[in-house]
Amino acid sequence: MITAIIGVVGTLAGGFLGFWGAVKAARFQHFFASGANLKHAFLEVLVLLRQPKETFIDLYVIEIMEKSFFKHEMAVVEFRYSLPVSKRNNFDNAWRNYYESDCEGEDILTKKYFGRPNWQDEVLSNIEAILKFTECDAFSIWNKKMF
Repeated sequence: MITAIIGVVGTLAGGFLGFWGAVKAARFQHFFASGANLKHAFLEVLVLLRQPKETFIDLYVIEIMEKSFFKHEMAVVEFRYSLPVSKRNNFDNAWRNYYESDCEGEDILTKKYFGRPNWQDEVLSNIEAILKFTECDAFSIWNKKMF
């Protein structure tokens, strides 16, 4: 009788640990996949902004940023739900720092950045603040801050 009880307890514990490990692995996979998608969404703008300042035309870069906005927003929304609840407000604030919306809904990025000195550096720092949330120690399965 005691052997059967120990066997059942061991089976239940093994099943629970297997389930927990599978859920943890699925969360990590979703986090890294949506993080890669977020990085890819901003790639074109990052490449343009990291060019020497003498080589690009401001209006062209801002036009690319505005055309890429919906791609950025979709990636941000997808990635947001892979973050733990405790980090979502900070992530939302980083997104708002990059893109401030108003009621008009047109030329927002042009109004925010264009005409300022060193606006490229400001855009880069805002994008890097968003992308910083994709960083995680992939080998830390026990990382409690992650989930």
